[in-house]
Order: sequence, then structure tokens, then C-alpha cells
Amino acid sequence: MTCAPVPASGLCEQTHEALRAIMRCIIPAMFRAQQPWALVGSTASVLQGLPDYQPPDIDLATTMEGAFIMEGCLAEAGEVVRPVGYSVSAPYASYFGIFQVRGVKVEVMGALIIRCADGVIDLADHYARWSDKVRVREVDGMHIPLVSLEWQLVANAMLGRRERVDGLARYLLTAGYDRPYLADLLRDERIGARTIARVREALHIDG
Repeated sequence: MTCAPVPASGLCEQTHEALRAIMRCIIPAMFRAQQPWALVGSTASVLQGLPDYQPPDIDLATTMEGAFIMEGCLAEAGEVVRPVGYSVSAPYASYFGIFQVRGVKVEVMGALIIRCADGVIDLADHYARWSDKVRVREVDGMHIPLVSLEWQLVANAMLGRRERVDGLARYLLTAGYDRPYLADLLRDERIGARTIARVREALHIDG
């Protein structure tokens, strides 16, 4: 989709309106259930300042229980394309569902595991980190938790998405990033030597 970004978010107007509709239901429902969750992917990146990009969809990550709660919210805000259910489609495994809200595709991933040739990310291992390192962006009076760009850089490096890695790294090198947090992520040997080396290369980190 091509349109001028909304100043309040940097998103295309259609995506901005879809996000508003989704958050009105999800924020109170997830708060009541006390389930961890966050926006991930390109929409989360744009909300954190990544320029010159229009996300094609909205991605939400949470627990298994949270995925089914989100399903109810998204069915109310839009329509169900694929109900939440356990899905394995390499390199992903999660409680996965697809929805459409205001003409925008929305994907829910509960208990997400990313398993590649040389590494694995189990999102459950990162919920504790999110509580300290999650970024919160206010949009139209709503506080939306976002997975950090540092975490997304690591995940995209593992997935071999060179263009996304380079784009995120360019922005982080300009805007700054949480070096201790990134160092902590890279100490996790389960993400694999190739991923660690790729992140270090992109951010010009020696050693």
C-alpha cells in the first residue's frame, strides 16, 4: 500500500486505523489476563522510528493462552481468516492465526519458536527480558508494547534476511541502541555462531 504516513505513528493511514481498532480490544483483554505480549515485525519497527517503510501487515506475539485471547479480540474487530491453532511451518512453530482488520492482514503467534539450521529462538525465554526491555509507544492515547529493534535484528539475522538486517543496523547505528542488552542477547549460544557473527558485522562490533 502506498500512502503518506500518519504523523502520530509513521504508519500508512489504513494500517494506523487497523492498529487503533485492534489495540482498543487487545490492551484491556491482555491486561486482565496478565499475559505477556508485544507487537513484532515491521509495524513495531516503524513505530520505533524506522523510516521509509510501509508495513504490509501487523504481527503480534504472545503466549499460547494469549493467542486465543487475541483471537477473540480480532474476531470482534475484524474477521477470522485462519483460526488460532498449533502450526509448524519451517522455520516457525507457534499457535498461529490470521485475521483481517480494516483491510489489513493481522498475524498472531503464540509460544513462537524460530528454529534454523544453526540456531533457535524460543520466545518464552525472552518474556522476562521484554518486561525490562520492551519499548512502549503511545499511539492515540494507547500504550503499545513493542519488541525491541535489537531483538528484531537478531531474529532477522538468524532468518537470513539480509536486507532487513542491513536496514535495522543502519538505523540503530544512527539512532543508537542498548549495547548491554544486545550483548546479553548475543551471549545466548543457542542463536548460533552465524547469527552472532552477522549481527556483529552489521553493527561493526569487533571481537
